[in-house]
Amino acid sequence: MNLLELPYSDEPELIDNPSTPEDDVARSMDDLVTVNRFFGGIHSVVVPLLRLLRDVPAGGAVRILDIGTGSGDIPRAVVAALVRRGIAATVVGVDLNWRMLRMAAARPDDDVCLVRADALALPFADASFEVALCSMTLHHLGLEASASLLKAFDRLTTRGFVVTDLVRDRISQAMMLTGLRLMRARPMTLHDADASVRRAFTLRDAEKLVGLSGVQGVRIDSTWHYRLRIVQEKASG
Repeated sequence: MNLLELPYSDEPELIDNPSTPEDDVARSMDDLVTVNRFFGGIHSVVVPLLRLLRDVPAGGAVRILDIGTGSGDIPRAVVAALVRRGIAATVVGVDLNWRMLRMAAARPDDDVCLVRADALALPFADASFEVALCSMTLHHLGLEASASLLKAFDRLTTRGFVVTDLVRDRISQAMMLTGLRLMRARPMTLHDADASVRRAFTLRDAEKLVGLSGVQGVRIDSTWHYRLRIVQEKASG
């Protein structure tokens, strides 16, 4: 392990604890919406998504799958970005957590359909979507389950996928916690952010993950350093 790499820790996140009051969960999710908006979460998804859909003409339509949709801020941002390009998008947002789906449903969008399902047992037919998205979910799954998810994305999509998460190292940890403190995030958010970084993958882990999945046409990089990104672009896309 190099000096920047953090030891792995499987400390639970408070947001996943059923005994955590729902109001506290909602306020912490509001913090994450702010992080996604101002600290690269949405940007790291939308930019490669638009590249995967670059040849879709104005007036075209696409179907997008979003796994671990949370409060639904990323699907709404994706729809808005595509509308600006004249593309109609339907996003199917999937989460297993009823709390998250209630929060997403509280901010309705006619172009976002919410589905309760297990990410590892998705109820969709092959090639149902142009692109699959997954943000801040891999660190909840672990290596083998994440590899299975990439395989499912490969099967379910015609153009590829965009997967983002945190990078497990000390720079990412410092950037995340400093940013949250500057925006006066709640203590629960600070706790869960630190736990998330410690549960996340290193770039070497990501390479191992992709190899284990057997999925082709994948590139791995990081944005704003602390955001891991795994993107598949299919040759036929």
